[in-house]
Amino acid sequence: MRHTAPAAPGRLTASHRSLLLFLVLLASAVPMLVLAPQASALSKGLMDENLPRSDDPVQRAEFFATAKAANVKFVRTYIQWEGKTSHPAPHEIESIRRYATEALANGIDTMFIGFNGLIAAPQGGGFDDARDISLKRYRALVKSSVTALKDLPIRLVWEPMNEANIYTLFPKKHGPEVWRKMQNIAYEEVKAQTPKAMVTAGELAPYARNPKSTNPGTWVQRALGLDSKFKPRKGTKAKDYAIKADGWTLHSYDYLVNPAKTLKSDTMWTIRNIPRTKSLLRKIARTKRVPAGAVNKLYITEFAYIAEGSQATSEENAAKWTQTAWDIAKKNQLRGFLWFQVRDPVDIFYSGLKTIDGAERKVFPVFLGLN
Repeated sequence: MRHTAPAAPGRLTASHRSLLLFLVLLASAVPMLVLAPQASALSKGLMDENLPRSDDPVQRAEFFATAKAANVKFVRTYIQWEGKTSHPAPHEIESIRRYATEALANGIDTMFIGFNGLIAAPQGGGFDDARDISLKRYRALVKSSVTALKDLPIRLVWEPMNEANIYTLFPKKHGPEVWRKMQNIAYEEVKAQTPKAMVTAGELAPYARNPKSTNPGTWVQRALGLDSKFKPRKGTKAKDYAIKADGWTLHSYDYLVNPAKTLKSDTMWTIRNIPRTKSLLRKIARTKRVPAGAVNKLYITEFAYIAEGSQATSEENAAKWTQTAWDIAKKNQLRGFLWFQVRDPVDIFYSGLKTIDGAERKVFPVFLGLN
């Protein structure tokens, strides 16, 4: 902006001097307004393992109707992998492409794509030592998946491995070190074809629900060569233990306790200790084993309350606690909060906003109203 030079001070009237003082004060305030830090808006996400990729258009319409009513901006899905193939199945790619196209048409601008499978379970890959998983096959899988989906008009965010700290999904033996290698392989392959695409790390279950599984904090310590205080173990170097990532994702389930009741744990990472988890991730970043930018971009990519079984939450509590959980995510400036899922499946994990028969639970209108 170009300014006219003011008259000599001696020729200014009292009114002119008052106006000049006002303008100086206003000008000095403008940079303060511009530079003041702005909290990132919390985006709402939604996932369902069945509805949005179904061949039944009625089921897909139900998912997108819920997403639109809730003002959902990002969705998430999987490419299934048991550790034995080098390419995604054709029907997986076809359904994801259709999903992305329909999501964009319904106001959704981002899709998270993760890799998921029963790699360690007998009915899946059956691996009991992570070193037996072929990293060459995994690299080929990621490369071919990116190739098949990179032209989609929706923004893609890649997640290298879903809940690797769960014993059926990934081998516990040497699991953390192989997980670290897979993270970097995925990052390299995604960036090679789509440099602007985002790759996240994390995606770990919030705590070990089985003694054979591992708490996320412990898993990260082992993967990154850190001790119990999240400091580098003696003899480890950042160049050997660092992972590459643009963001970090959390699965913040905590079924039986009000999220307002703080959890004091460094290794369990749930909705109840989000501030502590953030602090630990920043501490890890100072060791140069995770980029600082990644731990400042946190997303909850799975959250819900279960309606049946030993960890069931009452409908009343699920409704109240979901609002509390959302408020915690906003207060801590997280980037995203995703509910898993829309309708209960026919087998396990009854975390739907609706029952198997489609009846809306009390949490349904709460999720729609989160803002």
